[in-house]
Amino acid sequence: MSTFKVRSRLVNFRLTQEELENLRVACLLRGSRNLSDFARTAVLTSVESQIDPESAVRDRLDRMEARLAGLESLLQSLLNHAMLGASANAAPMRAQELTTHA
Repeated sequence: MSTFKVRSRLVNFRLTQEELENLRVACLLRGSRNLSDFARTAVLTSVESQIDPESAVRDRLDRMEARLAGLESLLQSLLNHAMLGASANAAPMRAQELTTHA
């Protein structure tokens, strides 16, 4: 269980319009809640990787595992959907086969 930490310190820095747009795109691609969350995570991850280089590798593997789990779930869902569609199409075909053989 994670403990909630109050973030009471503020860090400011200036960006060009182009840098801000790049930051927004990266934020969207990462699926972060907002720019602040994305920037904080990026900065702290960078700092942590300087202090403990193995942590960056662990974090990246954790993200890859989460994405892989999402893909596995999606593939299973698609497979289930395809199997339901195949079984629904097979029932009328069997009925039609019975009437043509009779």
